[in-house]
Amino acid sequence: MWVYERNYVALMDLFEGLRRDSGTLASAKLQLEMQVIERSRYTTEISLHHSFHNRIPAVPDQSMRVRVYHDAQLAEVVSYQGVDRLLPEYVYPNDEMLHRDEKRQANMLLHEWLSLFKARRKDPERTSNLSNA
Repeated sequence: MWVYERNYVALMDLFEGLRRDSGTLASAKLQLEMQVIERSRYTTEISLHHSFHNRIPAVPDQSMRVRVYHDAQLAEVVSYQGVDRLLPEYVYPNDEMLHRDEKRQANMLLHEWLSLFKARRKDPERTSNLSNA
């Protein structure tokens, strides 16, 4: 699926030290934290957390775990908002009330999320701060 490839490119562009470091991207209105959870020869598993500066009680911060496949140059959402191990398809209705294509939607959200941060890179107030994990 094209979205896995584009997510990989965007992650590598936003977090240049992805294989080694954790980091934070921030601008006046956006903050994205990336933490490396696990590293292996061909994959890196990361946690992404987006904090909203204007806290609204009904809108929780967003978080997801992403597995980055360096050999295939793909990035896939494996967990979103506490739903571990996203399946490719769900029977609907289900106990968790997940959409039939929940995994596809989570990957599309990651794509839109990363696109937003890439667009904000040109924001003069944006800072990139990578620190060793």
